[in-house]
This record gives sequence, C-alpha cells and structure tokens, in this order.
Amino acid sequence: MSLPRFHVPEAAPGAHVAFPDHAAHHAREVLRLRPGDPVRVFDGLGHEFEATLDAISRDRVVARLAGPAPCRPESPLPITLALSPLKGDRMETVIQKATELGVHEIWPVILSRTDAVARPALKGSRQGRWEKVASGAAEQCGRAVVPRIAPTLTLSRLLETPFSGRKILLREGAPPLPREGVQGACLVLVGPAGGFEEHERARLAEAGFREASLGPRGLRAETAAIAVVTALQVLQGDLA
Repeated sequence: MSLPRFHVPEAAPGAHVAFPDHAAHHAREVLRLRPGDPVRVFDGLGHEFEATLDAISRDRVVARLAGPAPCRPESPLPITLALSPLKGDRMETVIQKATELGVHEIWPVILSRTDAVARPALKGSRQGRWEKVASGAAEQCGRAVVPRIAPTLTLSRLLETPFSGRKILLREGAPPLPREGVQGACLVLVGPAGGFEEHERARLAEAGFREASLGPRGLRAETAAIAVVTALQVLQGDLA
C-alpha cells in the first residue's frame, strides 16, 4: 500500500514541518495517523521527501523530513488551461481532474457570458478554495507538482499576459483539433455555457488564438475542459 502524501509548501530535507490545516485534518481525522507513522511530503514544486510524523494534536500535525523520494514524471506537454469560472462545485471538479491529468497551470477568465454567480471570483473570493482543491488532488494522484491557480483574469488581462506557445480557443463548430498534436507549451481557452461573443472571438484571433473543436456533439463546459486536456495528451503520447 502506498504511503499517505501531504503537500507542505515549505518542505525541505531534514526540516520539521507543520501541515496546513486541511492536510492536518485529513491526517488526524480521516486517516487516523499516529506519531511514528511513515508518510511522504512534497513541496508542490516537484520535490518529494520521506517523512515520519513527529507530533499530532488538535492544533497541529508535525512531520520530520528525511531524504528525497522518487517523484512521478510530469507531463511532457505543458498545458495551461484557461476557462470561464463555473458555478457550484463544477469548477472544483475541473480543477481536480485537470490536476490529476497533469495540467501545468489553470487560469480562470471572466468573459461576457460567464454566469453571474461565478463573477465574484474576479475579486478573489474562490482563490483559496481552488488552491486547496488542486493541492488535495496532487496528494491523491501522486504528483509532486501542484498546478498554479492564477488570480481570476478579465479577457483584457488574459490578452496582456505573455505566453510563448500555441494558443487554442475551444469552440463548438470549429475545425477539429490538429491530429498531429501540439509541440511545446499550449494555452487552451474554454468558454462559458453560452459560448463566446463575436467581439471576443475577434480579439482572441488577433492575439493568435486558433479555434478548434472536439467533434460533432455539444459538450458542457466542464466536460469540454477535461476532454480537451485528455485529447491533447493522447495526441502528444502522454496518455496511452
């Protein structure tokens, strides 16, 4: 059985580290771990360590880190997934699955047709929660890297953000994804349920985005986000 894994950003060899609150709760209340139990700790940047739980109390969980542990390989295709924030728990589902699939970064983007319930994300109201979801997903799937969740952007800010690589706008009715796949970094933008306004498509095209689709059937935004990441990785050879 694999050892429990915990994301602790300040992890370093030989250190004593206190778990973040959500990780401490999981270790203490869910897994019922005890002092002396072996675990793994990773820093979210690609470094993982053997560790032993040193102290567990109501207030904190502390582990003593030993030497480095082998990490699972990251995807050879650095995908940045940009998408219109979704209401309810659907955005959290996308972040969780995208982390499991190996996405490099996630950029929430407010567009004209973004659901009104999701718009407060522009003020940072969901940032902390989304980061915890990505952290927990990395713990569960074995990644030592936690994808960065960018602060929520407007379309203008997205277009001002430098990106070196291929840019794809996912839209129903567009030509299919290129069968030769994508080489190098890729930024893929998934719109809201109502799709993109014409002026948004024009601005995105001017900024170098090329439209593509996933086939003849209409997909919900959360399905499209997960499907496009999977399709790109299959074409790249990262997924069998």
